[in-house]
Amino acid sequence: MWYGKEQRRGNSDWVSVAINLFNIFSWVVFLIALVIFHYARPEVEYFVYQMVNEQVNVRTDWLVDLKGWLEITLYFCLSLSLLTIVLNQFRLKRRTDRQRYNMYMLFVMSLVFFTFVTAS
Repeated sequence: MWYGKEQRRGNSDWVSVAINLFNIFSWVVFLIALVIFHYARPEVEYFVYQMVNEQVNVRTDWLVDLKGWLEITLYFCLSLSLLTIVLNQFRLKRRTDRQRYNMYMLFVMSLVFFTFVTAS
């Protein structure tokens, strides 16, 4: 328990607002990356396509231009989420301070997604 003088002005200081804005912006960038992934990935060849009498053309490779944009957005998302994690770690000084777990979740998801895209 801390018995010192309270020097914080509340939750609305500029560092906390900046962390929240960076966090929201990084989630928006991740959603944009998901949309780009949907259009850039190879198409799935369903079993139904083989049963149809007509030939159905299915794209089996990545769209190179969109894959490049996908890598850029994921790299930007990784950078922003890492920035918010670092800012939050410098911000945390007391046991009662709020830990933001969604930043860690976004960083891990972006990292896994980035390694998946760059490996294929």
